[in-house]
Amino acid sequence: MKNIDYYINKYFLSTVLLLTFSLSLGVFIYNFQHGYHLPYADSISRLNIARKVVDNITPGLAQLGNVWLPLPQIVLLPFIWNDFLWHSGIAGTITSSVSYILASYFIYKSSYLLTKSKFASLSSLLIYSLNINILYLQTTAMSEALFTATLAASIYYFLEWFIKNQKISLIFAAFSVCAMTLTRYEGLALLLSSIPVVFTFTYIKSRKYSLAEGNTVIYSTLACLGFGLWTLYLTVIFGNPLYWKDYYATPQATGGISSYSQAKPFLDAVWQYYTSYSWMVGIIPAIYSIISIFLIIYQTIKKKSYLFLPLLMPLSIFLFMVLTLQRNTPIVQPDLNIANILSGETSKEIGFNIRYGLLLLPWVAIVSSYLFNLKIFRFLFLVVFSIQIISYFSPTYTPIYQIPANIYGKPYGEFVIWMKNNYDSGKILISASSHEDQMFEMGFDYKTFIHEGTNKYWKESLDNPSRYAKWVVIDPGHPQDQVAIHMNREDILEREYKLLYNKEQIKVYKKIKKPYYEIRVN
Repeated sequence: MKNIDYYINKYFLSTVLLLTFSLSLGVFIYNFQHGYHLPYADSISRLNIARKVVDNITPGLAQLGNVWLPLPQIVLLPFIWNDFLWHSGIAGTITSSVSYILASYFIYKSSYLLTKSKFASLSSLLIYSLNINILYLQTTAMSEALFTATLAASIYYFLEWFIKNQKISLIFAAFSVCAMTLTRYEGLALLLSSIPVVFTFTYIKSRKYSLAEGNTVIYSTLACLGFGLWTLYLTVIFGNPLYWKDYYATPQATGGISSYSQAKPFLDAVWQYYTSYSWMVGIIPAIYSIISIFLIIYQTIKKKSYLFLPLLMPLSIFLFMVLTLQRNTPIVQPDLNIANILSGETSKEIGFNIRYGLLLLPWVAIVSSYLFNLKIFRFLFLVVFSIQIISYFSPTYTPIYQIPANIYGKPYGEFVIWMKNNYDSGKILISASSHEDQMFEMGFDYKTFIHEGTNKYWKESLDNPSRYAKWVVIDPGHPQDQVAIHMNREDILEREYKLLYNKEQIKVYKKIKKPYYEIRVN
């Protein structure tokens, strides 16, 4: 008869993942009830980008855009067609929560590969799954949960390949990195750092140049496939294979706010990203990761193992962020000092793009398993980590910056309510660059709007709004309102439209007679 240990060993991981799912669901229900899962503007934008593919005056894959990488929006497509899943944001929750659970799975498996200890692996998993920031973001349509899942998968398959030397593991690692490069541009850092690692490790293990070359070619082809297709897409649709790079070099990348320029010396950029990293993953796990990586390097070299290589590769993401911080990637956050750590109000300070520090959370969790595997330190490290967990419920100090503590209300609320109450029919000319959130909150089908993604209808309407638009929304006070910037026929508005709304710096015009042409959408 099988004893209890048999069932514990057989169903341990399944039970852990079931508890992770329950945690994910519980946090979502809480955030959904309080409306916390939609405040991020980028979350709504990603929902809308996916929706435009199926609901638009000009629907199609070209609506995936030319700046943000497409995978976070592509995985929304099976759900975004449903009006309720779209407007409730649940479409984004489904994909992000699945990513969260997958990341948890790969973190546990990676830690177990390294330590062969259920205690260390579970402790490692808790660093990820109990992180309040990833718990919050996995209820939204943001890209961080998907990115951490692809990073966790890539670390696991690289570790498996290093340990078992099975080519199938290298292929899965390549597909994981491929998915990373289609989720966030930081994935390119891991792609570039992994290619020489694949060649070097294969050659050292086999002493055969031909095998090293073959593995590198196979890996590089599969890992580069996704970003290669993205580059081809940008070339064919927009005529510029590096459109995203050109965009991020402009003020629009920072919302047109020149004060967010981040030009700074290298070491200052290192400290700034380390600050973001520490605030997001937690100061305690950040310290764990530093101790652990030196311990890993020492122990693996001592054992004449190269297992430290796949665990060093993710640090290329840290370097990538440092280099971009020197250019035009803004992060605004509280200073990392004793006063802020001991204050319970730190998370209520402004945090702009501070979430970028969360990208390495799976790596932090995995490498920390080395510490939890040292029996002499287990109790101490768990007690110290519990300090972070307690702070979620009693924020008298701040060992981790909590994104959910700083949820802002939506601007232009009165304008949205007015449009809901007064809109009767017809197309609305509006700039999605400045009012994507408000378009979402109105609750109308996306085919209602003439916006930047409607090609000729947009261009023709800027020249002559009365051609198609019954309504025109202009926001002269917003630096990115493209209607206000490019409208060159204000005489038509004055002659053929009536100004019905003029508050919150927004003007809404309604056509006196029917537009000249009707846009028919299937």
